[in-house]
Amino acid sequence: MTKTQRLHELIARIYERQQFTVDELAEEFHVSYRTMLRYLQELSGMGVPLYAEPGRGGGYSLLNQAASRRVQQQPGLFSRCIKPMTHIVGVEFKAPFTAVYMARVHMPAVWETLMKREHEIINVVDRTSYVGVALSRSHIYHYVAGIEVTHPRAVPEGMISITLPPREYAVYNHAGAVGRSEVDDTYFYLLDKLRKQGLDHDPNAYTLEVFDGAKLKELTVYIPLKS
Repeated sequence: MTKTQRLHELIARIYERQQFTVDELAEEFHVSYRTMLRYLQELSGMGVPLYAEPGRGGGYSLLNQAASRRVQQQPGLFSRCIKPMTHIVGVEFKAPFTAVYMARVHMPAVWETLMKREHEIINVVDRTSYVGVALSRSHIYHYVAGIEVTHPRAVPEGMISITLPPREYAVYNHAGAVGRSEVDDTYFYLLDKLRKQGLDHDPNAYTLEVFDGAKLKELTVYIPLKS
């Protein structure tokens, strides 16, 4: 496993656990205490909101205020559905995993480009619905801001098409702002709820973010489940 892959696995584990010690993660990832501490310092420098709790019983916790508010204010219910094969055409964004937080800066521009050029996409299923397709569990963070189509034909220059196979998803209605950090909070909050109910998400499949309306204000998150 490369260092980039290890950091990728580590950040996913941090968001799943929320609270941990350096010793616990060092043992889990089979590295020394000093190496794990260095990894955590690197992640903090990348923008992962870690908070060090001093004292004998201290450790690290994830500063996740938005997710905490949602836990307190919402029942947090999700549903499950099997989504048929889906074709998306849109504008893609790629970045090394170690620069995944660049997405918070670049994502608005990706969506703006799509909005300006959406009239070029043909065979559209619904002109009032937009789909973000994300994969962040490999060495590359991949995101497509797009529109669902019946057939991915005549893809406009500079855009791509992506076909997702039929699969089961956990579906959750996001509340609040739809900035990248707020959506990420909802994503990891839902992962925690799935884990507590004995369900496993599939980290090798794409997550869907379905927006209702051109202003991208109403969002439903689809988390792929393992079969």
